[in-house]
Amino acid sequence: MKQALSLRSFIMAAVAVFGGAWLLQRVELVSGGPLLAVGPLASLPILLLVSLVAVGHLGRRWIHLEQGEVLAVYIMAAVGLPLASTGFVHFLLPGLVTGFYSFADPGGRFYRFFQHIPEWMVPGGAESPAVTGFFEGGVAVPWTAWVAPLAAWSVLAGGFLAALWGLFGLLQRRWMEEERLGFPLAELPLAMLERGAGLVRDPLMWAGVAVPAIIYVVNGITHYFLVPGEIPLAFDLGEVLVVEPWRAMAPYTAPFVFELSPLLVGIVYFMSVEVAFSTWFFFLGSRLQLLAAETLGRSADQGTFIGLGGQWREWPNFFPHLQAQARGGLLCIGFLTLWAARGSLAAACRRAVQQRGGEDAASLGALAAGTAVIALWAWAAGLSAAQSTGFVLLLLLTFVGMARLRLDGGFPVVGIYFLVGNLFYFAGGTGPDAFPPSTYVAFAFMSVLSYSGLAGAALIHFEGQKMARALGVSGGGRLGLAVAAGLALGLLAGYWSMLNLVYDHGMFALDQHGGARGVARVGRYVQYLYSDAGLREGAADLDRLGAMGFGALVTAAVAASRTFFGWVPLHPLGFVYGTGFGRLIWGSALAGWGVKVLAVRYGGAGTYRRLRPFFLGMICGDLFMRAVWALVAGFGTPGGGFRF
Repeated sequence: MKQALSLRSFIMAAVAVFGGAWLLQRVELVSGGPLLAVGPLASLPILLLVSLVAVGHLGRRWIHLEQGEVLAVYIMAAVGLPLASTGFVHFLLPGLVTGFYSFADPGGRFYRFFQHIPEWMVPGGAESPAVTGFFEGGVAVPWTAWVAPLAAWSVLAGGFLAALWGLFGLLQRRWMEEERLGFPLAELPLAMLERGAGLVRDPLMWAGVAVPAIIYVVNGITHYFLVPGEIPLAFDLGEVLVVEPWRAMAPYTAPFVFELSPLLVGIVYFMSVEVAFSTWFFFLGSRLQLLAAETLGRSADQGTFIGLGGQWREWPNFFPHLQAQARGGLLCIGFLTLWAARGSLAAACRRAVQQRGGEDAASLGALAAGTAVIALWAWAAGLSAAQSTGFVLLLLLTFVGMARLRLDGGFPVVGIYFLVGNLFYFAGGTGPDAFPPSTYVAFAFMSVLSYSGLAGAALIHFEGQKMARALGVSGGGRLGLAVAAGLALGLLAGYWSMLNLVYDHGMFALDQHGGARGVARVGRYVQYLYSDAGLREGAADLDRLGAMGFGALVTAAVAASRTFFGWVPLHPLGFVYGTGFGRLIWGSALAGWGVKVLAVRYGGAGTYRRLRPFFLGMICGDLFMRAVWALVAGFGTPGGGFRF
């Protein structure tokens, strides 16, 4: 069986990750160009894979690359590059310093929380050189101030990844051999590895590439020169629904926009028909819920949960609390997944105890060690022992549900905006009397585990195992080492490249005149999380708890209906997609579902297979155009890049 990880593949990945990290800071933070390292399929890792496959075919006389080596390089890059940019580092670093610069007024509402922020977690306090230099620039990186906090956060990141890697490893046999999950996001990299040259010679693939190429060439030129005019990809139904009560279906905090993405339409073609149908079906159902809330006079009822930071991630922040419904559905999916796999988990644990040294033993050990690291880290950050335990359990349950969304569903779920700390606030209330200040601080800073792409590394390992089996490559521990190497490379490259850029330019300048406005906003968001929830009195939010229960009930009912009535076209994953993320993806889900249904119904399985290269081409074309406009953005005005 062919081997994966080798010294040569590690060196190639290290060069790619450090070079890519340097590039990403300039494209995303300075130029404001397209995001190249995050999303359902990230551009840079896929383009690297295409390049390696091309080298393997065209340059085999000078360099012979085994499929396993190419797979290992791809996995290390797919793990490391997102972490080095918007997938983790861009969210983490601003949050550690923003409070001490932008909110350091001794008479302000933020200042009283500063004493509860552990010194080892941040590079310095108010007016420290590490903080002022981060925002004002023009100085060298004060590495002595950053070493300790970066090491601490790296330990948390490693523990989190180890826990997920171990848990998913115990579920591997259940998901890959018994349930046979779809892994739609592995289709493109697997196709490139299996038949790269044949795929490139297929005219249908190039026809697919042409679709996003034409669209984004025209729209990009229009962005810079205002002519010839954009090819519209979105239609805001709120412009039509302007009279009562219909305008309630398109509130500002939950837009009703039909939007198409060639990338997502291509991905939907490889998804389950039931998941795609359920996504747009339940999204339209959420619009009817908003209409019903208006009819009942409850559209202004925001519930008792308060806090600007928390509300931003609860949009639309009023009854019927759609995000709370989706959170309940996600937790239900996580619970049902573990319940259905209880036999497989028990068997894996028995094998781990009886056969020490095997994959199951490694998975169980990683789960135990990673869970302990997260719990101890959370306790040191300010949570009580009970809160730390509850936080870890809810976090892992959330990401088991997230794993199903990505591995079985396939839509762009990398990070989850469902902050675990909010669950404690829903149940226990907010304000000075609900929890101690250290609790609010710890939950705020550790929210990066939820909304970053850190968990995506464990899922990429799972997809790598799927590809390794298909290619006959030795996976197991070697691919696990590739994921660990990708984590280490990504964190080191991200810390090095972002801090050097920011201390040179200054975050204030990058925010106002560059492409870092969203990154700077996340830095402020962390401060809102602890200050608003910690200062504003609020009782337990029974409305949101009820919405979570309703979402869990609907999810369980849909899952049961699929078990007892095979003809039901709905899927529980679609409820979470449609209710929680629907405004971003429902249009592409509807279009991709329609094309696939027509292809299968009127052309059969043969037509579906013949059209696969076309939709793979749509995905490739979208990713390639992102790279093209990222390159163009480097020659334009800072912050003026074409981002799509």
